[in-house]
Amino acid sequence: MEGAGAYNRHARIPASGAATALPHWQKAVLSLPLGNSKRPVVIADYGSSQGKNSCVPMLLAVRALRSRLGRVRPILVHHIDVPANDFNALFHVLDSDPDRYAADDPNVFPSAIARSFYDKVLPPEQVDLGWSAYSAMWLSRIPMPIPGHFCVLNSTRSIRSEFEQQLARDWETFLTLRSAELRFGGRLVVVVPALDRARRRPRDCGLPASRIFPLYLCADPRARAGCSA
Repeated sequence: MEGAGAYNRHARIPASGAATALPHWQKAVLSLPLGNSKRPVVIADYGSSQGKNSCVPMLLAVRALRSRLGRVRPILVHHIDVPANDFNALFHVLDSDPDRYAADDPNVFPSAIARSFYDKVLPPEQVDLGWSAYSAMWLSRIPMPIPGHFCVLNSTRSIRSEFEQQLARDWETFLTLRSAELRFGGRLVVVVPALDRARRRPRDCGLPASRIFPLYLCADPRARAGCSA
Protein backbone atom coordinates (compact mmCIF):
# COMPACT_ATOMS: atom_id res chain seq x y z
CA MET A 1 0.00 0.00 0.00
CA GLU A 2 1.20 3.49 -0.82
CA GLY A 3 2.50 5.28 2.27
CA ALA A 4 2.70 8.91 3.39
CA GLY A 5 -1.01 9.01 4.21
CA ALA A 6 -2.13 8.33 0.62
CA TYR A 7 -5.03 6.10 1.63
CA ASN A 8 -6.27 8.68 4.12
CA ARG A 9 -6.45 11.26 1.33
CA HIS A 10 -8.33 8.99 -1.08
CA ALA A 11 -10.74 6.98 1.06
CA ARG A 12 -13.98 8.92 0.86
CA ILE A 13 -15.95 6.11 -0.77
CA PRO A 14 -15.12 3.57 1.96
CA ALA A 15 -15.82 6.25 4.57
CA SER A 16 -19.26 7.00 3.13
CA GLY A 17 -20.12 3.31 2.90
CA ALA A 18 -18.98 2.65 6.45
CA ALA A 19 -20.98 5.62 7.70
CA THR A 20 -24.22 3.87 6.77
CA ALA A 21 -23.33 1.13 9.27
CA LEU A 22 -22.70 3.47 12.20
CA PRO A 23 -26.23 3.05 13.61
CA HIS A 24 -25.59 -0.72 13.75
CA TRP A 25 -22.25 -0.05 15.44
CA GLN A 26 -23.82 2.24 18.02
CA LYS A 27 -26.50 -0.34 18.73
CA ALA A 28 -23.78 -2.98 19.22
CA VAL A 29 -21.88 -0.74 21.65
CA LEU A 30 -24.95 0.20 23.66
CA SER A 31 -26.14 -3.42 23.91
CA LEU A 32 -22.74 -4.77 25.02
CA PRO A 33 -22.89 -6.52 28.41
CA LEU A 34 -20.41 -4.70 30.66
CA GLY A 35 -21.03 -5.88 34.21
CA ASN A 36 -19.24 -4.39 37.20
CA SER A 37 -15.73 -5.50 36.31
CA LYS A 38 -12.87 -3.00 36.37
CA ARG A 39 -11.04 -4.73 33.53
CA PRO A 40 -10.41 -2.68 30.38
CA VAL A 41 -12.98 -2.71 27.60
CA VAL A 42 -11.22 -3.93 24.46
CA ILE A 43 -12.07 -2.70 20.95
CA ALA A 44 -10.48 -4.28 17.87
CA ASP A 45 -10.36 -2.35 14.59
CA TYR A 46 -9.79 -5.07 12.01
CA GLY A 47 -8.23 -3.56 8.89
CA SER A 48 -7.49 -0.05 10.13
CA SER A 49 -5.30 1.00 7.18
CA GLN A 50 -3.87 4.46 7.87
CA GLY A 51 -6.47 5.35 10.46
CA LYS A 52 -8.53 8.19 9.02
CA ASN A 53 -11.66 6.10 8.48
CA SER A 54 -11.35 4.55 11.94
CA CYS A 55 -11.63 7.84 13.82
CA VAL A 56 -15.39 8.36 13.59
CA PRO A 57 -16.47 4.79 14.52
CA MET A 58 -13.94 4.63 17.36
CA LEU A 59 -15.01 8.05 18.65
CA LEU A 60 -18.64 6.94 18.55
CA ALA A 61 -17.77 3.77 20.49
CA VAL A 62 -15.72 5.59 23.11
CA ARG A 63 -18.43 8.19 23.71
CA ALA A 64 -21.14 5.54 23.95
CA LEU A 65 -19.06 3.51 26.39
CA ARG A 66 -18.29 6.56 28.49
CA SER A 67 -22.00 7.32 28.73
CA ARG A 68 -22.40 3.91 30.37
CA LEU A 69 -19.13 3.50 32.28
CA GLY A 70 -18.03 6.96 33.33
CA ARG A 71 -14.49 8.16 32.66
CA VAL A 72 -12.38 5.88 34.88
CA ARG A 73 -12.59 2.41 33.37
CA PRO A 74 -9.83 1.91 30.76
CA ILE A 75 -10.65 1.40 27.08
CA LEU A 76 -8.10 -0.30 24.85
CA VAL A 77 -8.32 0.19 21.07
CA HIS A 78 -6.23 -2.12 18.88
CA HIS A 79 -5.79 -1.05 15.26
CA ILE A 80 -4.93 -4.12 13.18
CA ASP A 81 -3.50 -4.29 9.68
CA VAL A 82 -0.82 -6.06 7.65
CA PRO A 83 2.87 -5.30 8.35
CA ALA A 84 3.16 -3.34 5.07
CA ASN A 85 0.57 -0.83 6.30
CA ASP A 86 1.69 2.78 6.87
CA PHE A 87 1.51 2.81 10.67
CA ASN A 88 3.33 6.15 10.84
CA ALA A 89 0.32 7.72 9.12
CA LEU A 90 -1.98 5.87 11.52
CA PHE A 91 -0.27 7.24 14.61
CA HIS A 92 -0.18 10.74 13.12
CA VAL A 93 -3.96 10.55 12.72
CA LEU A 94 -4.41 9.28 16.27
CA ASP A 95 -2.34 12.20 17.52
CA SER A 96 -3.61 15.12 15.45
CA ASP A 97 -6.82 14.38 13.52
CA PRO A 98 -9.81 16.55 14.56
CA ASP A 99 -11.87 13.36 15.05
CA ARG A 100 -9.25 11.55 17.14
CA TYR A 101 -10.98 9.63 19.88
CA ALA A 102 -8.45 9.78 22.73
CA ALA A 103 -7.71 13.51 22.70
CA ASP A 104 -9.43 14.35 25.99
CA ASP A 105 -9.60 10.94 27.61
CA PRO A 106 -6.44 9.78 29.44
CA ASN A 107 -7.97 6.36 30.04
CA VAL A 108 -8.27 5.46 26.36
CA PHE A 109 -5.21 3.60 25.10
CA PRO A 110 -4.69 3.16 21.32
CA SER A 111 -2.24 0.60 19.97
CA ALA A 112 -1.43 -1.10 16.66
CA ILE A 113 -0.91 -4.72 15.69
CA ALA A 114 0.99 -5.46 12.48
CA ARG A 115 -0.55 -8.76 11.47
CA SER A 116 -3.08 -9.99 8.92
CA PHE A 117 -6.55 -10.55 10.33
CA TYR A 118 -6.48 -13.92 8.58
CA ASP A 119 -4.19 -14.95 11.46
CA LYS A 120 -4.67 -14.79 15.20
CA VAL A 121 -4.24 -11.17 16.24
CA LEU A 122 -5.37 -11.20 19.88
CA PRO A 123 -5.63 -13.82 22.64
CA PRO A 124 -8.84 -15.83 23.01
CA GLU A 125 -11.86 -14.15 24.60
CA GLN A 126 -10.28 -10.71 24.87
CA VAL A 127 -12.34 -8.55 22.50
CA ASP A 128 -15.53 -6.83 23.59
CA LEU A 129 -16.20 -4.92 20.37
CA GLY A 130 -14.94 -5.63 16.87
CA TRP A 131 -15.24 -3.28 13.88
CA SER A 132 -14.17 -3.97 10.31
CA ALA A 133 -15.10 -1.66 7.42
CA TYR A 134 -14.19 -2.18 3.77
CA SER A 135 -11.44 -4.63 4.70
CA ALA A 136 -12.84 -8.15 4.77
CA MET A 137 -13.37 -8.17 0.98
CA TRP A 138 -9.58 -8.28 0.47
CA LEU A 139 -8.42 -11.85 0.01
CA SER A 140 -5.58 -13.42 1.96
CA ARG A 141 -4.00 -14.42 -1.36
CA ILE A 142 -4.63 -14.09 -5.09
CA PRO A 143 -5.56 -17.60 -6.23
CA MET A 144 -4.54 -17.02 -9.86
CA PRO A 145 -3.79 -14.21 -12.35
CA ILE A 146 -6.66 -12.48 -14.17
CA PRO A 147 -5.69 -12.39 -17.88
CA GLY A 148 -6.14 -8.98 -19.48
CA HIS A 149 -7.74 -7.30 -16.50
CA PHE A 150 -7.33 -6.38 -12.84
CA CYS A 151 -10.88 -7.08 -11.66
CA VAL A 152 -12.25 -10.59 -11.23
CA LEU A 153 -15.77 -9.42 -12.18
CA ASN A 154 -14.49 -9.02 -15.74
CA SER A 155 -12.94 -12.48 -15.94
CA THR A 156 -14.21 -15.87 -17.06
CA ARG A 157 -16.50 -18.05 -15.01
CA SER A 158 -13.70 -20.50 -14.17
CA ILE A 159 -11.48 -17.72 -12.84
CA ARG A 160 -14.33 -16.19 -10.87
CA SER A 161 -14.96 -19.60 -9.35
CA GLU A 162 -11.39 -19.76 -8.07
CA PHE A 163 -11.76 -16.33 -6.46
CA GLU A 164 -15.15 -17.21 -5.00
CA GLN A 165 -13.71 -20.34 -3.41
CA GLN A 166 -10.84 -18.34 -1.96
CA LEU A 167 -13.30 -15.76 -0.65
CA ALA A 168 -15.39 -18.48 1.02
CA ARG A 169 -12.31 -19.93 2.72
CA ASP A 170 -11.14 -16.50 3.86
CA TRP A 171 -14.57 -15.53 5.17
CA GLU A 172 -14.79 -18.73 7.19
CA THR A 173 -11.27 -18.13 8.53
CA PHE A 174 -12.07 -14.53 9.43
CA LEU A 175 -15.26 -15.41 11.32
CA THR A 176 -13.68 -18.40 13.08
CA LEU A 177 -10.78 -16.29 14.34
CA ARG A 178 -13.00 -13.43 15.42
CA SER A 179 -15.35 -15.82 17.23
CA ALA A 180 -12.38 -17.10 19.24
CA GLU A 181 -11.18 -13.58 20.07
CA LEU A 182 -14.56 -12.22 21.16
CA ARG A 183 -15.56 -12.40 24.78
CA PHE A 184 -18.84 -14.06 25.67
CA GLY A 185 -21.51 -11.53 24.70
CA GLY A 186 -19.10 -9.49 22.55
CA ARG A 187 -20.13 -7.73 19.37
CA LEU A 188 -18.64 -7.73 15.87
CA VAL A 189 -19.77 -5.40 13.06
CA VAL A 190 -18.40 -5.99 9.55
CA VAL A 191 -19.07 -3.71 6.56
CA VAL A 192 -18.13 -4.70 3.00
CA PRO A 193 -19.23 -3.50 -0.46
CA ALA A 194 -21.26 -6.01 -2.43
CA LEU A 195 -23.26 -6.57 -5.59
CA ASP A 196 -26.97 -5.95 -5.39
CA ARG A 197 -29.46 -8.77 -5.86
CA ALA A 198 -29.40 -8.25 -9.62
CA ARG A 199 -25.59 -8.67 -9.43
CA ARG A 200 -24.98 -5.15 -10.72
CA ARG A 201 -21.44 -3.98 -10.18
CA PRO A 202 -20.52 -0.95 -8.06
CA ARG A 203 -19.78 2.12 -10.17
CA ASP A 204 -17.86 3.53 -7.22
CA CYS A 205 -15.11 0.97 -7.82
CA GLY A 206 -14.56 2.31 -11.34
CA LEU A 207 -16.78 -0.33 -12.94
CA PRO A 208 -19.98 0.26 -14.95
CA ALA A 209 -23.03 -0.11 -12.74
CA SER A 210 -25.14 1.49 -10.10
CA ARG A 211 -23.84 1.79 -6.54
CA ILE A 212 -22.21 0.13 -3.57
CA PHE A 213 -24.47 -1.90 -1.33
CA PRO A 214 -22.89 -2.34 2.11
CA LEU A 215 -23.43 -5.62 3.87
CA TYR A 216 -23.74 -5.47 7.62
CA LEU A 217 -22.92 -8.46 9.75
CA CYS A 218 -23.26 -8.42 13.51
CA ALA A 219 -21.99 -11.53 15.22
CA ASP A 220 -22.89 -12.44 18.77
CA PRO A 221 -20.65 -15.25 20.03
CA ARG A 222 -23.27 -16.52 22.45
CA ALA A 223 -23.76 -19.06 19.68
CA ARG A 224 -19.96 -18.94 19.30
CA ALA A 225 -20.07 -20.10 15.70
CA GLY A 226 -23.06 -18.17 14.45
CA CYS A 227 -23.75 -14.76 13.01
CA SER A 228 -26.78 -12.90 11.75
CA ALA A 229 -27.02 -10.65 8.73
